[in-house]
Amino acid sequence: MEYACKAGIRGGVARCRNMAPCPEPSHRDGSAPAAPQPDVVLVKVNLSGGWDPRFAAAGIPLFGRSPERSWALAAQHRAQAEQLGRNPFAIRDEGEPESADSGCPVFGKAGAQLVAIKEVVPDLFLAGFRLVGKPHRLARQNKPPVRLVLEFAKDGDLFPKFPWALYQELITTCFGQVDVWANPRDQRGEVVHTVNCGRRDDKGTPSHQIRFADGDWDAVKI
Repeated sequence: MEYACKAGIRGGVARCRNMAPCPEPSHRDGSAPAAPQPDVVLVKVNLSGGWDPRFAAAGIPLFGRSPERSWALAAQHRAQAEQLGRNPFAIRDEGEPESADSGCPVFGKAGAQLVAIKEVVPDLFLAGFRLVGKPHRLARQNKPPVRLVLEFAKDGDLFPKFPWALYQELITTCFGQVDVWANPRDQRGEVVHTVNCGRRDDKGTPSHQIRFADGDWDAVKI
């Protein structure tokens, strides 16, 4: 499975996008700064196949995102990518809302395929992260289905009443593709990693398990 170089660029502001083994000599010999570790991890899981009403009934609120907001986010990502000297459309084609990317796809352009994610949250808890902010269901007008969005950080108010049993039921399956994005340090000084769990495959058998691995991430063969 493809895996991105763990070195940092621009003094460790962002993670290198090259796939391992990296062609940069300083990244291979360890003299380059390490990629920045995440301050925040967002776990996003598609709520297709009848899951959205169940999380709505459990009290998880719905937040909408208009196409205008999606285009604004794309513009922000494009500007950030260009500041880093990166092509914002190296991963996804230009022309769709939210298609610009400034971060590094940890498992390459195709993502991690046929994987399980049930160890991600336990790994985050062991590393000192906790569920903060407000878990919500995100409805993007231009890109269904609705997504469950969970925010994990070491600082912030603990969210006390999340339906963990329902979440565990949701993620006990095989995902056809999971994309992990290591994003550059933002204007607040925070590094956000995003775990996008897209193509649910209830009939599939996962070949790998996604692990947090202290912020470097890993796909461990099952």
